[in-house]
Amino acid sequence: MDLGELIPILGIVFVIGVPVTALAAHFVLRPMVRDITESILALRGGASPDIHRRLTELEEGQRLIDRRLESLIEADRFHHTLDSGDAT
Repeated sequence: MDLGELIPILGIVFVIGVPVTALAAHFVLRPMVRDITESILALRGGASPDIHRRLTELEEGQRLIDRRLESLIEADRFHHTLDSGDAT
């Protein structure tokens, strides 16, 4: 392979191969970099509003589960009282 054949091959690689590789890397790495950036900001205390919203929803869900659990415990106590015949 002489220099005359190598120049067109290198030209094709640089004109087509490098941009295609850069675009592929951009689309693959962009979500990962965004997630890492959001994690770093959250650690610094600059959490995004989405995180605050999701945390609020989780807290509300936990309160709802606690209320339902208390209702189930109270119903279970009531059934035990009925089964035992103690009316206090």
